[in-house]
Amino acid sequence: MAGRRRFDSPWKTVLEALFAEFLQLFVPDAHADIDWSVAPRFLDKEFRQATRGARVGSRAVDQLAEVTLRDGSASWVLVHIEIQAQRDALFARRMYRYHLRIFDHFDREPVSIALLADPEPSWRPQGFGYTRWRCSARLDFLTVKLTDWEGRQGELLHGDNPFGIAVAAHLAALATGRRPGSRFDERKALYRSMRRMGVSQDKASALMVFMDWVLELPEELDDRFWSEVREEEGDTAMQYVTRFEQKAMERGRQEGVSLGRSEGRQEGLVSGLQQAIELGLQLRFGPAALEQMAEIRRIDSPDTLKRIKDAIAGASSAADLRTLYSGTPAGRG
Repeated sequence: MAGRRRFDSPWKTVLEALFAEFLQLFVPDAHADIDWSVAPRFLDKEFRQATRGARVGSRAVDQLAEVTLRDGSASWVLVHIEIQAQRDALFARRMYRYHLRIFDHFDREPVSIALLADPEPSWRPQGFGYTRWRCSARLDFLTVKLTDWEGRQGELLHGDNPFGIAVAAHLAALATGRRPGSRFDERKALYRSMRRMGVSQDKASALMVFMDWVLELPEELDDRFWSEVREEEGDTAMQYVTRFEQKAMERGRQEGVSLGRSEGRQEGLVSGLQQAIELGLQLRFGPAALEQMAEIRRIDSPDTLKRIKDAIAGASSAADLRTLYSGTPAGRG
């Protein structure tokens, strides 16, 4: 699951967008102490400064946030997400090291939370310490284990906490393995549960990015999923066009990098924008709108393509987009 692409971005996206819901689900006493009328401040730069040279391994995500408590004081919360296939004997030591680095670098007292997304139910480190000659030091951190929710997916899907959708998606990924048909069904069920909850657009977008990543589908099933979403939601589905754009742009960047020259990067950017437009047209106006792609594929100006992409959401018809490029020679900007 995690090896096929960089996995930190989806976890960081969903955790940042649903930080309050994460704490409400897993650490309710912390959630109750925080004044949520003040938005959390995420401290990626500060975390990198404090842990420079101490970070080991690539299958982990760290989110450091400053929150305001109800009494007006501030607190730092360190959430460390570990995804791996087996036990890690150094995990607790790493949690201790990160905690100590933050304390020493900023003179702040973080609350450390380990979010364990591995599939091994019995592995749950809770602290690290040492002692010698009556000198001792120890850190006990909070441990959240996603597999504790196995068999309780109904509570997640029919509750009112949208972070439960992310947990259910992760469990579905573990359960479905390489069965794309089952993954398709799980994604549809998760999407419908999310819509039933009435999740706000920014949180829904983060969840959709996460579900797309953790329950990756073959391209044919992925297209079918979005086609059915459009049939169910109509224009409401446009709030998720961003997901198409991100996916297509990522493909384009990878294509450009693989060519390894400036012309290749340009081609990759153009390709990514064209894919974003194609997917946006299909979602917004249906398959018939794709007849315009023959013209759009002749455009090699990133600026023109970006204008077309950005205009899709507000266009009343696919034909309206032609005004953005029909006046350029041979369809080029």
